[in-house]
Amino acid sequence: MNTIALCVGHSRLINGRPEGGAVSHDGRSNEWNYNLPLAVEIKALLDGKVDRTEIISEYQGGGYGSAQRWLAKHLKSIGATLAVELHFNSASSDATGHEWLYWHSSGNGKKLATSLHLNMCLVLPQIRSRGIKPKFSGDRGSEFLAGTSCVAVICEPFFSSHPADWATAQSHRSDIARAIAEGILDYLD
Repeated sequence: MNTIALCVGHSRLINGRPEGGAVSHDGRSNEWNYNLPLAVEIKALLDGKVDRTEIISEYQGGGYGSAQRWLAKHLKSIGATLAVELHFNSASSDATGHEWLYWHSSGNGKKLATSLHLNMCLVLPQIRSRGIKPKFSGDRGSEFLAGTSCVAVICEPFFSSHPADWATAQSHRSDIARAIAEGILDYLD
C-alpha cells in the first residue's frame, strides 16, 4: 500500500499560525499560502491512482528541529511510503529555476527527485532547470530528508524572488501540481 505525504513546508505553528516561510517578491504570498492550495491540487490528481494521500500542513514543535522530528514520527505513524515537502526558493531577483533535493545516500530519493525534475521540465519548460541536488548533514532541509523513514524529496519548483518565475508560478499552479503528481506516479510505476 502506497501512502503519499504532501508536506507543506514552513507549517510549524507560531502563536497558532503557520510560520509561512519565504515571501514572494511582490509581498503578497508566502510559501505556506502558495503551497497549501498546491497540495490540494496534487492530492486531487493522485486520488484514485494511489492508495492514500495525506496533506500535512501543521507541524508540531517549538523550533525547526523539533518540528522536523515531529514530522518524521508522524510520517511513520501514518505509514507514509513517500513524502514530498513543498517549498519555493527566494534569493535575488536574478535567481531563477526549479530544483529537487534528496538525501545524498538515498537511491530512491534520487530516483524520485529525477522523476519530479523530468516532469517539471516537460510541463513547464519556461522555468529554467537547476537539476536535482543531493543534501548532506547540516545542509538546509537535511533534517527532513534524512529524518524520514520513507523516500523523501524537497520540491523547489521556482524562485518567488524572480518576477518571471513568480508570474509563471501564479498562472500555472495547476501545471506545477500536474508535474509533481505525474512525477510521483512515474516514480511509483
